Amino acid sequence: MNTESEINFKDIVLYVFKNILIAIIVGAIVGGALCFSNYSEIRKTNDILDVTKKLNASETDFQYESRVRTINRARVYTKMIDNVSEQLDHQREYVADSIYMKIDPENVYQRTAQVTITLNTNDTNGVMFALASAYEREIKAGNYIIDYADSMGVRPDYIRELISVSSYSPTDPVVSVNNSEINRVGCLYFLVYGPSDEFCNDVLSLVLNELDSICTKLSNSIAPHNVSIASVQTQLKYDSGLRDGQLNQTIRIDSLQTQIIDYYNGLDTLANVLGVGGKEALINYFATHEEIIVDGVPTDYSEQVINGHKDFKALSGQFGIGFGIGAGAIIVLLVICYLCCRKIKTQAQFFGIFPNITKIGVMKPCVKNFYSKFINKCSEDDSKLSSENINKLISTNCNNITKDYQKVLITGVGDKSAMEKAVKSLNIKGDFKPDMFNNPEVLDLVPNYDCVVLLEQRKKSLYRDIKNEIRLISNAGTKIVGAILI
Repeated sequence: MNTESEINFKDIVLYVFKNILIAIIVGAIVGGALCFSNYSEIRKTNDILDVTKKLNASETDFQYESRVRTINRARVYTKMIDNVSEQLDHQREYVADSIYMKIDPENVYQRTAQVTITLNTNDTNGVMFALASAYEREIKAGNYIIDYADSMGVRPDYIRELISVSSYSPTDPVVSVNNSEINRVGCLYFLVYGPSDEFCNDVLSLVLNELDSICTKLSNSIAPHNVSIASVQTQLKYDSGLRDGQLNQTIRIDSLQTQIIDYYNGLDTLANVLGVGGKEALINYFATHEEIIVDGVPTDYSEQVINGHKDFKALSGQFGIGFGIGAGAIIVLLVICYLCCRKIKTQAQFFGIFPNITKIGVMKPCVKNFYSKFINKCSEDDSKLSSENINKLISTNCNNITKDYQKVLITGVGDKSAMEKAVKSLNIKGDFKPDMFNNPEVLDLVPNYDCVVLLEQRKKSLYRDIKNEIRLISNAGTKIVGAILI
């Protein structure tokens, strides 16, 4: 008989739930062991790193001071790790998101605008320099760039850094030919560079559009003057300085990472000196205990607060990890046992492996606890019906299936006494001859029967024997009309 096995995932889940108590117990044991081990380590670490008292009576003043200094150094290292890690995050963000890093040094687009400033006053002592400085500050710090930055999805600072302002203030006055007035004229140069000519044009246009409002503001606060655009130039060039700048930004990431590694190595060394469980123990302790001042020992401590809640939280986390590992391992083992088991466990498993065998019926399992009964009902190994009614349904169904056959053989590879009891309870017609492997004469009689009804037992019948049983019966030419599971 050609059969193709099927895996019933619902039945696997129900099988796991049926045995979930084992997973919970093992998970609790593993979690408790890990929690106890971690608790012992925390207690040891807290005692060693507690600078308010000596470890024991044998610790000398020199040893105590040396321990406090070592703890102080370790705390400084953890602070430096936090600071450098924050710098590293900012640097990575800049390298990933900034426009500067996206410019191709081989093709740097640049736009330059020359703007003249004409003073309408003879009092020019330092005024031109003040105006030039004010324009530079307004352009570099103005909010006029925010909307454009939002449209590009970048920070405004990433655009501002691509804008530069320079000035030129002549020492000699310039005489106006039209009205013979003496005016002083200075120049401002606005330069924008970026990855494309469109970008440079957009940003420079924003800068130049902002000049009128700045001019009005500074004319009132510094000195009356006028501004006018003299010229605008566009350029595409190679910029080795930009290439070096981009490389330096990338190198800075490596440098910061190296610093963090050095600090971690330093923490490992200090942890070894102190006798605690590695740098993680130091970092966790400093995260839950604030600094204190120790008389006679130069430190930067302020006040120590032992946070038992955080220690409890850490222990809870360890218990959760241990519970997850233990319970997860048992669940995986249960699934493997289900898939690789040698004996029948559920009716869904049996008829999944032998899909061509008709299900005549499944007898009520012998379980007492409510949870197992509930799971058995979900997996259809049990039902709300009584044992008597289930047996009557199986008996009637079996008789209906075999009504056209004169001689019926009932056989199986389960426990002989259990099968005999089942046959009597079901009151099905046929000759009961079990276990053809221990009774080979049964196989000799198979061709003399019109059909065969298999009677297999959960947690007893071996799949290997059932497969061989089906093969031998099929070779004898007798039809297997179905199976009853007990």
